[in-house]
Amino acid sequence: MASVTSSTLVPPTLVCQTLGTQNALECSIHTLPKPLLREFSHVFGSNYLTFDSSNTATAEGEASNNKELLAIPTNQQAREDLVAVGDHIEKEKDRLLNVFIDFGKDL
Repeated sequence: MASVTSSTLVPPTLVCQTLGTQNALECSIHTLPKPLLREFSHVFGSNYLTFDSSNTATAEGEASNNKELLAIPTNQQAREDLVAVGDHIEKEKDRLLNVFIDFGKDL
């Protein structure tokens, strides 16, 4: 069982877009610690985040008291061994990608 920390807002949960399908994703929601927020800033630049004097992430030009960056890690169960090679493996990779994209659209 996964450990739940103070940064965990929603523990790992299976979500499925359509009942009865086996296209479930396991996801959880976490706040990001300050060191990771700094890394995000290095990767994406100041176009997306700036840091005020208290080192709290803020949206460009907005107050820092209501902004927070969240992480939503996801996991999926593959039906095939994805290390193998073949057309059926490529179809499985496409299926997993499409499930993830559909999940992202609903966010």
